[in-house]
Amino acid sequence: MDKLDYYRVFYEVAKTNNITKAAENLFISQPAISQTIKKLESDLSAKLFIRNKRGTALTRFGQEVFNKVETAMLALKSIDNISIEEKELLKGSLVIASGSNVAKDILISPIKSFLESFPNIQITLTEGVQEETLTKLKAGEIDLVISQQNHLIKDLPFHSVLKHRYVFIKKKDAKIERFIKMSKGSFTFNLIEEFEKQTNLKTLPEIFVTGYRMAIELAQNGVGIALVPEFLVSKLIEEGKLEIAYKNYKLPSITFGYYFNPASLTSACEVFLKFLEI
Repeated sequence: MDKLDYYRVFYEVAKTNNITKAAENLFISQPAISQTIKKLESDLSAKLFIRNKRGTALTRFGQEVFNKVETAMLALKSIDNISIEEKELLKGSLVIASGSNVAKDILISPIKSFLESFPNIQITLTEGVQEETLTKLKAGEIDLVISQQNHLIKDLPFHSVLKHRYVFIKKKDAKIERFIKMSKGSFTFNLIEEFEKQTNLKTLPEIFVTGYRMAIELAQNGVGIALVPEFLVSKLIEEGKLEIAYKNYKLPSITFGYYFNPASLTSACEVFLKFLEI
C-alpha cells in the first residue's frame, strides 16, 4: 500500500466517522483499516482520530489533514471524470495538421460526419510543412497529420486514404508554354524541373503560387500549364474546361493519407480515424 492509499483510507474513515463502515466501503478488513491509520499517524507523528461512543472523530490536526486530503481527492475525482468524458467522447479535442489543398479535401466530409456524431469535440485545423507537422506529432502537440506519403519517414505509421496520378493541365486549345509552379523544393516543383530537363522544353518565365487552387484557376484562364493531382481537376476535364497536356510523359502517382502517433493516440483521434476510412 502506497502513501496515496493511506490517505484514501484516512479520507473514508474521516467521512464516515466509523472504521466498520469505512472497511465496508473500501472492501478492506477492519484490522487493515486500523493498521493503516496507525501507520499514517506514526509517519505524521501526530494523532488523527480519537475514539468515541459513536465511532471515531477527527482531532484538530486530523481536521487540518482532512481539509487538504479532501481537496486532493476531489481533484482526483475530477481527473477521473475527464477521463470518462474523453473515452465516451462527451468532451475532448482533436488537432489535425495538413499541408496542402489536397489534404484539406480529404478532411471535409469526415469532419462533418464525425461532428454530427460527436458534437462536443473541439477540432483545430492547422497548416505547416510536412517536416514541421510531423515533429509536432512526435511531441504529442498534434493528433494527426494529413499528408502525402514520404518514404523517408520510418518512425511513424502511415495509412493510405487515396492514390491519384499527377497530370499537366491547361485551358483547352491554349498555346501558351508557361509553367505555373509551386514553391521551390516542393514535390511538384521538382517534377516540373525534371520534366524540363528531360524534354529540353523552352518556356516563358514561370509563375509561382502557394497552392493547387490558384494554379488551377490560372490554368483555367489560359495563363499557363499547372501540374496537379488528377482528382482535383477530373470534373473540369470532363466539362471541357481543362485538358491534359504532355499526355505521353509518364508522371508518378501520389499517395495521400495520414500519419499518427500510437504513443499519444487519444480516444477522439482513434474514433475519427474510422471516419477517414469511409
